[in-house]
Amino acid sequence: MKKPNYGILLNEVNDLDEVRVMLSDKLEEWAKEYIAEGVEQGLEKGLKQGIEKGEMLALQKLLAKRFGAIPFDITAQIANASLDQIEHWFDKAIDADTLTDVFQ
Repeated sequence: MKKPNYGILLNEVNDLDEVRVMLSDKLEEWAKEYIAEGVEQGLEKGLKQGIEKGEMLALQKLLAKRFGAIPFDITAQIANASLDQIEHWFDKAIDADTLTDVFQ
């Protein structure tokens, strides 16, 4: 009969107390790995959001400097845009003659 593969390597044990200690250690290890993975994903997400917000604010600052007050609809459009779109508008804003030219 083939032994099932549970994906857990345990040392040979002599009694149930050893099993309890080994499982306790393993559970603690898994919990730490799970927490570390969650922290890493959170940091990556936070970094991405920070970059997007920074790019959005940089675009708004450039537009305000070049064209004056930014209408609410343009601000809302920027707030809902992807990072790629914001970067595209930023590049256009550098040379655009009017605010409308940026968003065409």
